Amino acid sequence: MHVTDLALNQLLGIRLAPADSEHVLEMPDSALLGNHLGTIHVTAQFALAEAASGEFLLGTLGVRQSEVVGILRRAEIKCSRPAAGLLRAWARFETPADAESFAGLWKHRRTSISVRGEIRDTTNNLTMRTTHEWFLQLR
Repeated sequence: MHVTDLALNQLLGIRLAPADSEHVLEMPDSALLGNHLGTIHVTAQFALAEAASGEFLLGTLGVRQSEVVGILRRAEIKCSRPAAGLLRAWARFETPADAESFAGLWKHRRTSISVRGEIRDTTNNLTMRTTHEWFLQLR
């Protein structure tokens, strides 16, 4: 499964990044995403960031995706500047300790981890930083 299979993400136009990319997801510009300033609405950017954090975890789980349930517990965002055009989303573990906690999931059956995200626009401007705290549990 990919987060791009979810109806909301399809509605927003969120798609997987090309295979050779460093980023996880992309979202093309659309009139649907605009705000009163003529830039991309922060809510659309946040949806892309949340989807990227989920896709990062799914990719890290690989073939074991179906063995784990993930629930988003908390999210923080910091907007840097207005966004325009194609948006790209990156995601990674917040800290090395989060990567270790993730690896320990198979032993402890549950864990909480944080995923750091970034959104950049067409001109590579950083428009948003996020932190998503996930609770993961084996089924």
